[in-house]
Amino acid sequence: MNHSLRACFTLLVLGLICVGPAAQEEKKKQPPRRFGFDIDETTFPQQTPGDAMKSISRALDRKKVDYLLAQMVDPLHVDFWVDRYKESFTQGSEEGKRLLAFDRLVRERTEYLQNDPLIARDLRIFAQEAKWDETGELAIGTTEKIPTRKVFLRKMGERWFLDNKQQ
Repeated sequence: MNHSLRACFTLLVLGLICVGPAAQEEKKKQPPRRFGFDIDETTFPQQTPGDAMKSISRALDRKKVDYLLAQMVDPLHVDFWVDRYKESFTQGSEEGKRLLAFDRLVRERTEYLQNDPLIARDLRIFAQEAKWDETGELAIGTTEKIPTRKVFLRKMGERWFLDNKQQ
């Protein structure tokens, strides 16, 4: 093996050694999967309150209430209802009961949104026009079109989530 070929091979091996741990580290930073849903930061970014609100609207437009509840609504709120519904399932594994309870929550919220289409309409307006007042980990969205309502988002880690407050 000539000298320049050996040098290229050595650089390639060193590059692979350096990239390997970095790729594993990046994979570890990924938020956990919830209810079978991985984070989709490309389709549903949540880095700013405006991004999160647009993603919530996009999820509603695409009828992805399951993803919305798994990855964009306050996890404490979703977990509260899942734990409550899980009690009605007497058989199966804990994970199975949890998934059945989550499915019930998705069906109920989907029906609720279908029965009151003004909620989704209002959220779309907030996604397009809201002005955000950020204070620490809380963001309050207001819009001139709906002056009597506000949307609340809460920052957890690097992402913003729909908070279970209405006003």
